[in-house]
Amino acid sequence: MSDTSPPSDLPGTFPTPKISSRQIALLNALGELGTLRKAATAIHTTQPAASLLLQQLEDRLGVQLFERLPRGMRPTLFGEVMIRYARGALHEFEYAEAQLAELARGATGMVRIGTVMGPVPTLLTRGVLAFKAAHPKVRIALEVGTSDELIPALIRGDLDVVLGRLPDQLDGQSLDIQRFEQGERMRIIARPQHPLASHNGLTLAALAPMTWILHPIGSPMRRQVENALQAAQLIKPLDIIETRSILATSSMLESSDMIAVVPNDVAEHYARYGMIAILPVELPLSMANLGLMTSKARPMSAAVKALLTCLSSISNGADGP
Repeated sequence: MSDTSPPSDLPGTFPTPKISSRQIALLNALGELGTLRKAATAIHTTQPAASLLLQQLEDRLGVQLFERLPRGMRPTLFGEVMIRYARGALHEFEYAEAQLAELARGATGMVRIGTVMGPVPTLLTRGVLAFKAAHPKVRIALEVGTSDELIPALIRGDLDVVLGRLPDQLDGQSLDIQRFEQGERMRIIARPQHPLASHNGLTLAALAPMTWILHPIGSPMRRQVENALQAAQLIKPLDIIETRSILATSSMLESSDMIAVVPNDVAEHYARYGMIAILPVELPLSMANLGLMTSKARPMSAAVKALLTCLSSISNGADGP
């Protein structure tokens, strides 16, 4: 992109200021490293050349992007906006590079999916299998996490689709959302030979002294579980291990009398293979409904559209396209 356009003092007098790819890289490096010397090294240029690039950009925009400090640089409010822009632009470029590499290897695209744990054994698995049967050359990258991590990754451009729980406060202006009707039932699980696995009349109060394996603080599932336990008047602090990993969860259950809270489909999947027992007690909570989310900020590829069609068809009771 050219750097020769004059600055504009009057709206409409000159073309919109343009930013070069070198300036985008410099903004990103300054945001990460905090000094002009380190940023210059990161983009393979000299410090005087980097200083000139930054000064030209500030002159063109008519605002100061960074405060020059004795030991480094601190972004102004204007600088923080531009750093976010630079990071987004670099994310998009890296994604384009990955897509080109896939095409060069004979693939016909790539889809990056983020999902919460609950729908993995059922909806997600059936959707991905149906999609791959129809589109065998499309690469699927799958990340399992919590909605509080996945949704920001979608907005940043790190993911193309998120199958997650819809939080109470969601930025609907930046996301396209397809809501599913049913919420998720949560179950309390333990090892198959757990002393309470066949206990008649089991109550939540009886489980209070146990060590609980829960998602980390801040995740939607953790908040809902805590609300349910408070509603059951279990107000004393629990003995808790925090993890998102179902592998870590199942391993610790196998070797101890700990208990864990997982979505019903996950519990039934592991119980089917005799790896866990579902304890005979109800957890009085209703998880937020699941939804399919995509970003409004970038156009959807044909592969992403096809995947959404598969997931939507299966969620509505069909077998996919």
